[in-house]
Amino acid sequence: MGCDPIRIEPNRNPLRPTARHSDQTQPIEEMAAARMERHVLKNIVSKLPVSDQLALYRSHKLVPEACTTLWRNTHKRLDFRTVEKDLCGKDLAYFLCTMVDDFKYVYFTAERLQENLNVLEKSGVKALNSVQHCELLVGVEPPVKRHRGNGDQFEGTLPGAPSMAQWPLHALPKLLRNLRRLKVYCDVQVHFIEQFPQLEFLVLDAQVSQSALTGVLERCSKLKRIFVKSDAQPLDVRRIGRCKQMQDVSLPVTIFNASRSFIIELPQLQLLELTSNEEHRELAIESMRYVVEHKAADMEIVQLDCAFLGGPFWIRDAELQRCTRLRGLVLINCRFNDREIVELNMPRVHKYLVFSGCHDLKEYQLLDMLKMCPGLCELYLIDCPLLSGKVLQGIYRIRRSENTDFPISVVLSRCNAIRDDYQRLYASYWYFKLGTIKLERMAEENRPIEDIQLFFYKN
Repeated sequence: MGCDPIRIEPNRNPLRPTARHSDQTQPIEEMAAARMERHVLKNIVSKLPVSDQLALYRSHKLVPEACTTLWRNTHKRLDFRTVEKDLCGKDLAYFLCTMVDDFKYVYFTAERLQENLNVLEKSGVKALNSVQHCELLVGVEPPVKRHRGNGDQFEGTLPGAPSMAQWPLHALPKLLRNLRRLKVYCDVQVHFIEQFPQLEFLVLDAQVSQSALTGVLERCSKLKRIFVKSDAQPLDVRRIGRCKQMQDVSLPVTIFNASRSFIIELPQLQLLELTSNEEHRELAIESMRYVVEHKAADMEIVQLDCAFLGGPFWIRDAELQRCTRLRGLVLINCRFNDREIVELNMPRVHKYLVFSGCHDLKEYQLLDMLKMCPGLCELYLIDCPLLSGKVLQGIYRIRRSENTDFPISVVLSRCNAIRDDYQRLYASYWYFKLGTIKLERMAEENRPIEDIQLFFYKN
């Protein structure tokens, strides 16, 4: 007897699954995914009351549209500090693709910028054309490691990682074509900001190279507001004269002083903010005096934290009395040192005075300043503990002597002695003086001023 020969079929690899076996694998994976989706949906529905379950059952075809509408109203900010903690894998990709045309703000973590960009790339997002506001944040803890039931996994970088690389920054202009506002809290050593043609608002909170800053001033022709916070190195901002639309400028006083003639000549300048400290006190006063010398007739409001300036004589040294059109003067943490106001050459203010945190401000000093500002509309007293209700009598007498046809509003916060005396005598006395003086309580205090802010009238 002979043995039948073994027949070997062509193109058949015994170690590789047959086409039939491969076709069976796909439905099994799909079935597993479907079971997982049903399980997730069951858990969600089980948390709803029966009435909401019935509403969902009847309107289930409208659920995708309702979710999309809700996301558009509540998730206009793409924040990489939180989005990867809430979503990951396919869920994150679906959400990003659905919302790609609706995000208005994006917040990147600078130390993980390339990882943030990789998330967008894997999700199929090539551009965020609707985003107009971007922030590059630092010191953000990475997302915690998460495991999902479908096997997806996410791992963040370890805390204390090295400072961010600069090369991922070059990808941002192509991603954010219509960006108008940019806040950067990390160091900038490379050219990328000038590639945002619509940029109007820029904050540079950390160190920036001279080359990168010069590129911004030369090419961002639509820039209206720039805030440079770090004075760790000297910077030349003379090219700012090319920014013809520039309105608001914030600089350390050392940088301003080196290029002050170019800044003061900006035709649309409305706000000049100078950051300083006690070490540069004299330079700060000199800078204010320079601005007053060249822009006194255009100055509208002066407000500053006086803590680093020492006593009150900076008012005289800065020659503020030359500002004859001042609408407002805001003094924070000013120490008057029991000085006569006449020695300070106080300017005349036409609309409002604000004294906040002036712990040694006395009644006679306040009244002397009011006499220099006839027709004042508002007086704000915030945390001035030496003032009592007696000061209201002095304000009333001054106001009566001015023969104005409207009352002065005294707005209080944390001046309990004045408030208590006023309330005690309101029904029997102050009610009848409302045509001359009225007291108000400040509903909410604004963010404290920390720098020197000089506002100018619009041309």
